[in-house]
Amino acid sequence: MQYAKPRPLDPRQSADAEEQLFERLHAALDEDTTVTDHPVQTARREPIVLGFMDASWTQPFENSQRVWSYDRTVTIEKPLLTVPWKSIGFYALTGESTIVFRKRTRKEDICAALEQIREQNPIGRILLVADNDGGHHAKLTQQRADELGIEFVFLPPYSPTLNPIEPLWKSLKRKISPEIFEAEEEFRHFVTDTFLELSKRVSFAKSWIQRFLPDVQKLC
Repeated sequence: MQYAKPRPLDPRQSADAEEQLFERLHAALDEDTTVTDHPVQTARREPIVLGFMDASWTQPFENSQRVWSYDRTVTIEKPLLTVPWKSIGFYALTGESTIVFRKRTRKEDICAALEQIREQNPIGRILLVADNDGGHHAKLTQQRADELGIEFVFLPPYSPTLNPIEPLWKSLKRKISPEIFEAEEEFRHFVTDTFLELSKRVSFAKSWIQRFLPDVQKLC
């Protein structure tokens, strides 16, 4: 037998949301970004880093995972420790994933995340699939992205299910559930290590690749 969980879809999502994303992604991939090496003047295609960015309010008190026991009297209590930051993650299909922690997700915080993404991926164009948060569209953010050689590929409105980083966040929260943290720094290290380990899995994006990137050689 197989089991499945209902996947909520926002009724405000456009019926052609997948087509919109496909067109936006391939318009970005098809841009002519060949570079020339001097002095021999050899043209070559610039490498592409493709990944997904999103923010999550990840907290130590997550309890999404069931902990099984034969003893009905067993209870598990977790301290109500909270941390004053959000996690901004970059899940890379090609290149290096990264995560940063910021108290807010304003334009300045998104710029800091972009700088971290570029630091981890110093070579090539970066295509960043992201939602339509105001901090992503802000003039300051777009200007800094241009300076860093990062191009946003925006999801259609109300389409979080088209971002493969969402199931990664869910897996991260399940990893947090059975753990007990005594200090903020301990939690920060756990989230960082677990996010980077989970981001090595292509499985979160397997169906996305099949739908939107059947010709994966375009990334080469």
